[in-house]
This record gives sequence, C-alpha cells and structure tokens, in this order.
Amino acid sequence: MNRVLVHTAAALVLGGWLCAGAQAACVVVGDSIGVGVGLALKGVCTTSAKVGLGSSAVAARVMSGGHWTVASLGSNDFPRGIGAAQRAQSEARVMGALAAVAAKAGRRLILILPANAARAYVEPWAAAHGVQTVRFAAGRDGIHPRDYAALAREIRGRMGA
Repeated sequence: MNRVLVHTAAALVLGGWLCAGAQAACVVVGDSIGVGVGLALKGVCTTSAKVGLGSSAVAARVMSGGHWTVASLGSNDFPRGIGAAQRAQSEARVMGALAAVAAKAGRRLILILPANAARAYVEPWAAAHGVQTVRFAAGRDGIHPRDYAALAREIRGRMGA
C-alpha cells in the first residue's frame, strides 16, 4: 500500500511540474483542432491554440526546446469555395508556416493532417521532410475530428507516452 501512495505522490508532483514548469512533455499549437487535441491531452501537454487561427499565427506560437510539438495548421487557410488566386496565396502561407514550425520544433514534431483541401499541401510536405503525421476521421462538419480521444491516443503513441 505504501508503494502505491509513493507512486501516486510522485505522479502528482511530476504531473504538476509538467503542466506548470518551464518545460512540458509536449506543446500543442494550432487552430480549433489544436484546442480540442489540447483538451484531450490535458495533463500531458500544454496548449497554445485558438479557434480560427491561420497557419502563420500557428507558426508564431511554436517555441524551440526539447519538448514534442504537436501542430494543427492549414484548415483555416483553405475555406470552402476558395478561388484559384486565393488558393495560391494560401498554399504559400501554409508552406512558409510548415517550414517555420519545423525549424523551431526540430525532429520532435507531429503534424495533425487537416481534413480539408489543406491536406493536399501538408501531407506531401511532411513526407518530403520526414515529419511524423497523424490523421483523423472527420466529424459531420468535415473539418474537425469525430473522436478527439482517439486522436490524442494516436499522438501519445507517436510520442512514446
């Protein structure tokens, strides 16, 4: 029984350090998908995400360090009904953001693949740069995950957590 209490106390201390300390096990950055994933990974990761963020704003939230970075970007750059000229601008913005995120995060980066047209840009970029990705089954809106808990489990598995 004492061993259980010691392990529980150690877990609480370590958990508090991971959440409140300067260095978390991982940081989730992103848009509304990042908000949901951050909630599903609460206690494991800190979160810097906001509904409606475009790729450039997501990239600005990435911090260098030894932690894992889980990034969700691109979905808001490719709204439904986007025209050809806007698509080219969005592609350039997403490509620039991906390069900036990878430069800051290094090898401990996991990209959440968008469910919309942005996937056509994010997925091949990640493959060409050796960046890990996770995908999800989209819910009714075709944008957000049907099951954030399942996505969080996949991410934790990729991190070895």
